[in-house]
Amino acid sequence: MSVRLTIEPVVKFSYPSAKEFTYILQAVAELVDEVAMSVGPQGLKLNALDPGKIALLKVELAPESFEEFSAERELSIGMSIGNLTRVLKHIKKGDRITLAANDEFVEIVLEGTTIRRYKFRNIEVVSEEVPEIEVEYDVEATLLSNALRKAISELSAAADTIGISVKDQNELILFDFDTKKVSYRFTPEAGTLISIDVKKESTVPYDSEFMSKISDILRLATSVDLKYGEEAPLYIEFEVAVGGRVRYYLASKM
Repeated sequence: MSVRLTIEPVVKFSYPSAKEFTYILQAVAELVDEVAMSVGPQGLKLNALDPGKIALLKVELAPESFEEFSAERELSIGMSIGNLTRVLKHIKKGDRITLAANDEFVEIVLEGTTIRRYKFRNIEVVSEEVPEIEVEYDVEATLLSNALRKAISELSAAADTIGISVKDQNELILFDFDTKKVSYRFTPEAGTLISIDVKKESTVPYDSEFMSKISDILRLATSVDLKYGEEAPLYIEFEVAVGGRVRYYLASKM
């Protein structure tokens, strides 16, 4: 059943699990102060590039990803992260989230045991055009998402730098780059490494703080594609839902 709105929407969409949608919004909030979502008949797209241009998050959700979706035309939805955070902290397990917008306002409704309604100005957010990144990767692998999330969460809590390496052409390793004391190994035998293609055995360090920013969003995936190289950014890609895709790029740590 459609929720009652206080604005006349140009675009409107509902996601059955507000908690899951939070993982996407929280990852965006970790990177930028303001976010612009482009919503139209083809679905939702957003890019979040951190000010230092170290990390880039790209999210695409097709209309089929939502419980309800309507868009009269293309609309840019701009919000401050401060307003977004106000909404995120009130989301409860089992809530349904509906977001509607027109040229003036953005309205977010959370439906659970109670209904909470938030209304903000639709602000103009200047976002850089981000070209498609085309590079050659030394290593391309597919991993179990839960195993990768655990490795990133635990390593980022203990290390400033996370290294990624390969061994014997069939083993991917995430480790504490500074001390080399803690490592997580992904192998076919353990069931955590689904496939791997090694063109060159490379070891590359990455900032653990930026790695940790996508830890929660990995909960939405079953498996992830991970690519990296000495002359390429770390690239993590996975499907969110039917027609949904998340891509994360992270520059290496110099």
